[in-house]
Amino acid sequence: MGTVGGDRVQLDVTETSIAAQHFNARTPPGQTVPPPITFEDSGWVAWINRLNTSLRWDHWTMGLRLDSAVYGLRPVDRGLAEYPADQQPAVRQQLNFDNESRYKNSIYPAKLWATYSASGVEVTAGDAYAQFGRGLTLSMRKVDELGIDTTIRGGKVQITKDPFSLTVVAGFANPSRVDEATGRALWVTRDLVQGDVSTPLYGSDRIAGLDLQAGRGLPVTLSTHIVHFSRCAPYHYDASGNIETDFGNDPSTVTFGTCNASDTDQWLASLNSVPRGLQARDITMAGQSIEVPSLWGRGRFYVEAAVQQRQSDVPGQSTNSNGNALYAALSLDEGPASTTLEVKSNRNFYTVAASVGQQAPEFAIVAYSFLPPAESFNMLDAEGTGDFNACVEGGRLREDVNVSRDLLVYGQGVYAYSLTEQPNGQCDQLGRTRTSEGIAAASVQDVAWDGVAGFEYSFDDKLSHAFASAGVRDDTREDGVFQYREQHLEYSIAKYLGGPWSLEIQGRHRRRKEQGFDIDPQTDTQGWWHEGEDYVALRMAPKWVFTEGFEYTTLIGQPRTYFNSSVLYKFTSSSNVRLFVGEQRGAFRCASGICRFFPAFEGARAELTLRF
Repeated sequence: MGTVGGDRVQLDVTETSIAAQHFNARTPPGQTVPPPITFEDSGWVAWINRLNTSLRWDHWTMGLRLDSAVYGLRPVDRGLAEYPADQQPAVRQQLNFDNESRYKNSIYPAKLWATYSASGVEVTAGDAYAQFGRGLTLSMRKVDELGIDTTIRGGKVQITKDPFSLTVVAGFANPSRVDEATGRALWVTRDLVQGDVSTPLYGSDRIAGLDLQAGRGLPVTLSTHIVHFSRCAPYHYDASGNIETDFGNDPSTVTFGTCNASDTDQWLASLNSVPRGLQARDITMAGQSIEVPSLWGRGRFYVEAAVQQRQSDVPGQSTNSNGNALYAALSLDEGPASTTLEVKSNRNFYTVAASVGQQAPEFAIVAYSFLPPAESFNMLDAEGTGDFNACVEGGRLREDVNVSRDLLVYGQGVYAYSLTEQPNGQCDQLGRTRTSEGIAAASVQDVAWDGVAGFEYSFDDKLSHAFASAGVRDDTREDGVFQYREQHLEYSIAKYLGGPWSLEIQGRHRRRKEQGFDIDPQTDTQGWWHEGEDYVALRMAPKWVFTEGFEYTTLIGQPRTYFNSSVLYKFTSSSNVRLFVGEQRGAFRCASGICRFFPAFEGARAELTLRF
């Protein structure tokens, strides 16, 4: 954009725009009239837009991300003729209730920051990402801007002068407020059950943290992390229990929330009791890590330990408030072989979840810390209905062998036992089983193991490849009651056809059995179900990708088959447009260790990404 004071001024813009039409959900097999829960997730139109701008000059960078959402054809706006007359009042009530926290038109500055960076010094005012170590004490990060994207809105200072580095952060947690998949948003809603009472869906979470590193560039690096989280009420409550949202009369409280004890207690009592710590007023975390970046040129070693203390005034949450965690990773290389070992030992140690209200379950996965799972990421949806990693001992061992320059074979095994996989499972800081009465002699421990083997083969001078893996998992309680079992197969095959053309096939298939799922209503017996997907893509590099997809599930109560098509066109290497038409099954899907349930999608979706 020219020069100022002899220095170039550069503006970067990224525009992500999504338009989607959600069709009415198909009726599950054997069901002639859909209940309200299926109606609420269908038939609506959404336009989600993210405008990222970054202006750089000399030592300065200033940025703004403007998020907006517009909705139409909401379920609550449509008629109820498809329902019997006697069901229409109940359906209308359900739609009104659900609509209060979904499909809200909005535009707001999602991220706003200014950074000064010079030799050894970086200062940010506004939104900043931060992670200490592997994330046991603090992990404010972006998986993707349409899913998990959480910053600290306040200040961040980083000073580096080898062999030392100091990072200080302080401010308010600032996650993305709109869920693209469901239309849910973290705005103030109305609780129609309580008589049209205004209800907040997200609290005022404050964070202060310090990270000190010593030994940067030396054979051993030590890092010390200290973080304090405080939960406050997002608004002031009046004598009738309603929140005050009048900015003119109370600008400070409306903008930053309030730590008034009465307001905070009322807000925290409205949150879920799980995970433990969600209703805690204060959480303090401290950690120490040791990293050896090179073991005689043949490996790496990392270990991190952390302690946690939670303070809560909510009944049932004020005891058993201390926990600890240990994570270690060792990598060794010897000739064509590479060995990776991860171990974890967590005792009454929970991720610090965002204070999200009960009416926004899609945001329950937003957290300010991260527990390295020492698991296969694509198996994180097999860890039961409780909090598998809160009290767990286990590890993962993987061996990779380069048989030739074109062939890699690998195998891994995972073993863990958990005291908190069951929804009511608890342990104390010493790893002893807990109940509401105290230390219990009986154990509710789950033992889980899985194994995976696979290969990666390249051919056609690295222009083609075939990757495949298969594995099994078993999760059984110590009393012999099974919790989860699975066999799975994954593959990715790409064949170069000549010129710009290549053909790609990707698939994942699973045979699963889980306690409480796939129960036949006629015989009350539980069975196995199959699910998976296959995608075939024809690629014309570097511009076009044409894809056909097929997904399926035999889970009782769900439609069996799903078909879809998509086309991707790249304007440049960083700008593209993608059109998707068809169906996808509802399923847990994982990205960068974050797993959540995505509802079934049937409709059309266009996504435009422009960078310039």
